[in-house]
Amino acid sequence: MLRYFKINDPYRLLVILAILFVLALPYFLDPPPLTHPELKSIVIGEKVREGHSPYTDLVDFTGPLSAWFYAVSHFLFGDSLYARHIFAFVLLFLQGAILGFIFIDKKVFQESSFLPPLIFGILCLFSFDTLALTGDLMGGLFLIFALNSLFKELEFREQGNENVFNAGLFIGIASLFTFSFGLYIIAAITILGLYSRSTSPKFLLVLVGFTMPHLLLISAYYMKEGTTSLWAFYYLPNLRFENAGYFSLRSFFLLCVIPVGFLITSLVILTRDARFTKYQSQIVQALFFWMFFSIIHLWLTNEFRPQSVLVLFPALAYLITHMLLMIRRKRIAEIFFWILLVGVIGISYLSRYGKIGAVQYDSLIVKETNSQQLTGKRILVLGDHPEWYKENSLATPFFNWALSKPIFEHPEYYENVFAVYHGFKADPPEVIVDSTGYLAPFLERIPELKNQYQKSAGGYTRISN
Repeated sequence: MLRYFKINDPYRLLVILAILFVLALPYFLDPPPLTHPELKSIVIGEKVREGHSPYTDLVDFTGPLSAWFYAVSHFLFGDSLYARHIFAFVLLFLQGAILGFIFIDKKVFQESSFLPPLIFGILCLFSFDTLALTGDLMGGLFLIFALNSLFKELEFREQGNENVFNAGLFIGIASLFTFSFGLYIIAAITILGLYSRSTSPKFLLVLVGFTMPHLLLISAYYMKEGTTSLWAFYYLPNLRFENAGYFSLRSFFLLCVIPVGFLITSLVILTRDARFTKYQSQIVQALFFWMFFSIIHLWLTNEFRPQSVLVLFPALAYLITHMLLMIRRKRIAEIFFWILLVGVIGISYLSRYGKIGAVQYDSLIVKETNSQQLTGKRILVLGDHPEWYKENSLATPFFNWALSKPIFEHPEYYENVFAVYHGFKADPPEVIVDSTGYLAPFLERIPELKNQYQKSAGGYTRISN
């Protein structure tokens, strides 16, 4: 099989697409349960599609480009997980194809090959969570574009100010999908400082490119007097780097045992036997630094889960491909490839169906509760119970409970009372889930709302006129 993909023929990508589709087909025929990031994308997408702006009309730390991407996804696919998984698969294949063309164009291997897209695609199927349509997936695409700009700068024949500017710009755009992707600006500066002839003005261009999307975002919110909300609900929560705890490190290492094994093997073989040109040696070291910062990103991300690992796979696909191309005995290279394929896909499906008990998806999957007795309503949940939104829509801006809780814990502050009143006035909920009694002090301070709601089991319901 390896010999077939060593040929530089773009039509090989169609075969890769067919192979990856067959490998992912069981996930399409038997869709995995809804995960918290997917539920979040649906709720936010519906809210933003209705015309509500992130941060000013929606309390959550999701990146602005992710929120608008979710709105477009909700317009195209609604609540259909099947359609979302198909589109996520297409995005993953597109990333792999772009990565393959970049490697060929930049001549990072001794011979042109379409193995990287295949290896990348296999790695991306290490967990069913990678098929979730989230901002991480779109942000990862712009990180690949940034990597391409860095490769251009490392090539002496293509050096130019636009390359370093574009690298910073793409990383800045990626950070508006997932804030922690902003870490890669340090990776870019490190790579340029060590392996290119960049001067101080070029380093400044990288920073200018990175800050430009953020400056445009701040300007847009300044025009609508929303900079306070932008800071309070986007920048400040993301700068805390608090992990949602969707996935344990133990489960993560068990899922990644095959990719980690191939990473170690690749590094050993490349260190011992590789014969690189100066340019190729710089590419290897640059990707190593890129991978190093990807590992740091896993620690900093606010929502650590299997899909968070996708940022590691461009560099890992490069290293594994290099290893396979270097093995002189083709039969041994084939054996290595099949170990990778069977190992990654096998562990993925075994863990999906609970056959590897140590891999726990419980915290990632939305649990079935009595919330499913309530469907088709516009609701507000005052508590950390997002599962209530599974069959319902969000009313009021207060979605993220970690950010909303300080508001409801202090009804004595005028600005909190005003925020609650404004939120209810603009988008009144039909049902309020409030088992702890957070809303009662606000109703006492806002008679207009008190007359609109009556106490019910576990919260309040709106009085029909």
